[in-house]
Formats: sequence, structure tokens, C-alpha cells
Amino acid sequence: MIIDSDDVCPVVLVQTLRAFRDAREGEEIVVKTKWEAAVQELKKWCDETGNTYIGWEKEGNKYVIKMKKGK
Repeated sequence: MIIDSDDVCPVVLVQTLRAFRDAREGEEIVVKTKWEAAVQELKKWCDETGNTYIGWEKEGNKYVIKMKKGK
């Protein structure tokens, strides 16, 4: 599932929570956002909720953050 958003907090976080709620165990979720702090915020959220933070990269003017539901 890919979330491509030009929004910032809290919209990106809400979109991510909804994606994880609807995702299957092991499904990869990718967030593309201009919001730089999302890199740290989503890593912290994954650590706190038992999901897997795969990593991030910069693609143009967006941060591409990859996560996976579950461990």
C-alpha cells in the first residue's frame, strides 16, 4: 500500500494508522511525504507498536518511508 501525501502532521499519521489498520500481517506500507519529521516519527511509532520500520530514502522533494505490518 502506498500513501502519497503533500500533508504534514497529523494528516500523514492518521493516513498511516488507517493503512496499518486495513493492512494484512506482513504487508508493506510506503509513505511518501514532504514532511521531514515523518522519518523519525514513523520509526518511533513502529518501535512502539511492534511493526517493522524498513527504512527511508529521499526521492525528489519527498521522503519515502517503508514499513511493514508486524515483525
